[in-house]
Amino acid sequence: MTYLYGKPILSLLFLVQVGLLVVATNPSAVNAAHLTNFNGNVVRETCPEDYSPCSCSVASEGLTIVCSEVSVQDVIDVFNRTTARDLDTFGLTWTRTPLESVTIPADLLGGSRAKLIGVYCPSKIVPRVPLRMDDNAFRSSRDYADTFLTFYCNWSQQLDLQFLVGFNNLAILEIGLATELQAIGSLPTLPALTTLHVMDSTGLVEFPDLTPSILKALFLNGNQMDDTMGAKLLDSIIATPTIRLSTLRLNSNRLTRIPTQQITSFPELQNLYLDDNVIPVLETGSLTFLFPVSILSLSSASINTIEPNAFQGDFSMAIVNLSNNNLTRFESAVFLQLLEQMNLPFADGYVDLESNLMNCDCGLAWLIRDYRLLLPSVRNGLCSNGIAFENLEPASFVDCPEIF
Repeated sequence: MTYLYGKPILSLLFLVQVGLLVVATNPSAVNAAHLTNFNGNVVRETCPEDYSPCSCSVASEGLTIVCSEVSVQDVIDVFNRTTARDLDTFGLTWTRTPLESVTIPADLLGGSRAKLIGVYCPSKIVPRVPLRMDDNAFRSSRDYADTFLTFYCNWSQQLDLQFLVGFNNLAILEIGLATELQAIGSLPTLPALTTLHVMDSTGLVEFPDLTPSILKALFLNGNQMDDTMGAKLLDSIIATPTIRLSTLRLNSNRLTRIPTQQITSFPELQNLYLDDNVIPVLETGSLTFLFPVSILSLSSASINTIEPNAFQGDFSMAIVNLSNNNLTRFESAVFLQLLEQMNLPFADGYVDLESNLMNCDCGLAWLIRDYRLLLPSVRNGLCSNGIAFENLEPASFVDCPEIF
């Protein structure tokens, strides 16, 4: 599951597909005018052809065809009798249909091709239904598709990802809620790939060299990765010399420490999500960034100790989310330099401390009494007695020694 500032959300593309399926499973929406598409835009055109039993909608982006609870043979028949070559979106989905496997034959779309392709195995069936994808399942979309999504599948019988060979314009690949996903280790060359999401899945081993892909966003959240597995997967990504990673999501795994060596191997990294792990200590230098940070999210990560100088780099514009942890001290050796950066004339960064009950003793005098001008860069600071940081009076700390 994807996290935004520590709060769980589904990926944007997954939400797009959910919107499609709402339309697809509404009988009145099939091949009708005046629909609302997945972007929330009103669709005012009637489909030029009959795509039943699949649904069809038209928007400025083009045709959207979604086949929900429809047999593969019916899909083949649909595209054998329709003539539109270029589709904006094609979705194939089941929820409860009791299939032995999801088998996608060669040339499922006939001569048609789609920009966005989504294949969803039965989502309500556990264990997951095996996926079998012919190497030429979507060959008409090679050099045309820019997004490929697949969810809820068992990959034990899909030993490779050769069905993606030749997808030279594919920019986004998203695989979610999958089991036995060892096949990811055979990912073919995808020269345009910038975003790779492998989420809430099992069976990951390693990634191949993705050269010449210029990968910018990598989501590995929810994959039950421990420290060893996480380091191995990240090392396999680092081995690709063309990687220019700016966003990395490792939330909802089983990490117990920051993968510092790997983080510093991504010189353009600016967004890092480590929420919902168990990382009790943030060690000195463990969060070192070579590029100005935009988002560092460590919500619900069981943090109880942050060592001095744990945060290193440019945090002037950063959102540092430390909410829902076990922090009791807000120490100058950890946060003073960070807050000074966030209070530069051009800066607007902040530290979020929501749901951490702090000891507001003399250890906080540096902020409340001596550097109160930095207080606006601290959000949701709360003492264990329920008093918010901004309501503490400097006079209450007049007898405290200077603590630096």
